[in-house]
Amino acid sequence: MKDLNSAPGSTSFSAFWSELCAYTRQGMAALRAMSWPMLLACCLGLAFVITILPLAIMLFALVMLLKWASNSDDAGADQKAADSQQSPQ
Repeated sequence: MKDLNSAPGSTSFSAFWSELCAYTRQGMAALRAMSWPMLLACCLGLAFVITILPLAIMLFALVMLLKWASNSDDAGADQKAADSQQSPQ
């Protein structure tokens, strides 16, 4: 007897799984067809994208955050210096 109350999302999961398996098979076929120098270049490019690029982006964000924090401290000091330079009248 057919199950009338199938779990929601089970058809989408099975479709996702079959597409994932198909993409994996295509990727493995592409790796088998590559020459050794091309495979090395792909591995180095992937290593660059995974490690060095996020590190550079994080360091850039950290420097910008520190620059922003140091500028916000200077703004208060500039206001105090301007107030102290005015002559009392």
